[in-house]
Amino acid sequence: MSNKASHNEIDSRNGFLLVSKYRNAIMGIAALWILAFHAWIPVTPAPTPEHFNVLGFLERYIKIIGYCGVDIFLLLSGIGLTFAIKKGSILRFYYRRLRRIILPFLVVSVFLWRVFGWSTLEFIKHISGYNFYFVKADGTMWFVFAIVALYLFFPLYYKLFSKASNKLLFTGIAIAIWLVISLILQNIMRTDLYGFTNRIPVFIIGILFGYITQNKKDIVFKAWTYILLVIILVTGLYLSYLTTLQNFYLILPVGNCFLPNLLIAVSLPFLIAKILDLAERRLSLFGKVLVTVISFFGTFTLESYCIQEWFIKIIPDLMNDGISIHLINLGMFFVINATAWVASVLFKYFWELVEIPFKKHKTVE
Repeated sequence: MSNKASHNEIDSRNGFLLVSKYRNAIMGIAALWILAFHAWIPVTPAPTPEHFNVLGFLERYIKIIGYCGVDIFLLLSGIGLTFAIKKGSILRFYYRRLRRIILPFLVVSVFLWRVFGWSTLEFIKHISGYNFYFVKADGTMWFVFAIVALYLFFPLYYKLFSKASNKLLFTGIAIAIWLVISLILQNIMRTDLYGFTNRIPVFIIGILFGYITQNKKDIVFKAWTYILLVIILVTGLYLSYLTTLQNFYLILPVGNCFLPNLLIAVSLPFLIAKILDLAERRLSLFGKVLVTVISFFGTFTLESYCIQEWFIKIIPDLMNDGISIHLINLGMFFVINATAWVASVLFKYFWELVEIPFKKHKTVE
């Protein structure tokens, strides 16, 4: 076997490299899961005490835990930032993060301001983050404020992380410190803020995974590795069922956004990546088309998330007008994704135009 063939074989068996390879596809699946959480109306009969409908239960369960897509985003963001931080200065790092967020957030915020009649003060409280930190953490487009906070936190954490001789131990200690602080603040911090802070560990683990992806390219995932990942995923799904549907209190307030989501987020991406890798290898053209289509939805995830904030508010009106559930589901799917894709293209060209003078200046120098 040639060195090149051997290298490719090792790459395909390294789960971390597969997650990196199929990052857009995994983000696409997470984005569609979040869309289902926000906008999907169940079409199968709901389970009742007299008749347990398996399909009805699964449809509603998959929908109601769709917020796990956020945790997958945070894991992938942690991984991605370990690459991004090496591409220039800290100022450039922050600029590129801000550039990615600011237009989708501001455009949708202005739209919501005008359509829903926010006062100017309410609009300022929203875009400044005041509402997120001091009123309600799970309000309109809360994820934007959460990810910005993590972006601000990342360079300092990564600097300390990079200096640690044992990265796994450092990560464990960081999560332990987070847990102790979270437990101490239980009777002090607003409960809804735990919906954000409980997701810090999965972001931190993403940073560890990013380091491993770049520095441990000889790691091989064997059959038992994937069996273990399936066990972790099933455990996370079961704990999510207990905390979300059975109101089981698990360690911290909003416990479903800590351990259950973490277990799902650290296992599901590896399993998805392996399935997509097998699809491309075994199903030839169909596998490649499948990956391409799913990856497409991963290219405008933030635009999709922000735009959903308006579209989901009109669903009750559509239902009251007697429009069929199937038509509403299909309409939401196509309209939200089409609008988000167009917006992402326009935002891309906007930034290219803004940066032309700077590129010319750099060329002259």
